[in-house]
Amino acid sequence: VTPLFAGAGAPVMVLHDADGFLTQLTRMLERSREKGAVYVTMKRYAGIEGKRGEPVDPADCRCLVRAVLGSTKASTMVAAKDHRRFMKSYANIMKVSLDSLKKKERRRGGEKKKAGAA
Repeated sequence: VTPLFAGAGAPVMVLHDADGFLTQLTRMLERSREKGAVYVTMKRYAGIEGKRGEPVDPADCRCLVRAVLGSTKASTMVAAKDHRRFMKSYANIMKVSLDSLKKKERRRGGEKKKAGAA
C-alpha cells in the first residue's frame, strides 16, 4: 500500500496491490448499497516511454485501475501477465455486488411535451 500525497499532506489516492484493491473495492460497493455511487475507471499505462511518444512493447504496458466512493479512493496497477486473473476476480465481485441496482423510473410526461410542442 503506497499513499500518494497532495500538497497539504493528506492522502489523495492509495496504490494497492491487486488483491488489496479488490478487497477495498468490495468494501466500497458494500458501503454504497444505502447511498452513493462507486466510480471505477481503467486506463492503459505505458510508463514514461508512453508519455514521450516512444514505441512501447504491449507486454510492458500496465492497466491503471481506480475506484472512487465519495472521498475514499483506491487504485492499483495490473501487469499484462496478471490481467486475466485480475479481470476474473473483478467480474465476480461486480456480479455479486450489482444485485442491488434499482430499475430506472421512466416518466410518462415526455409524451405530453411532444404533443404540446406540435
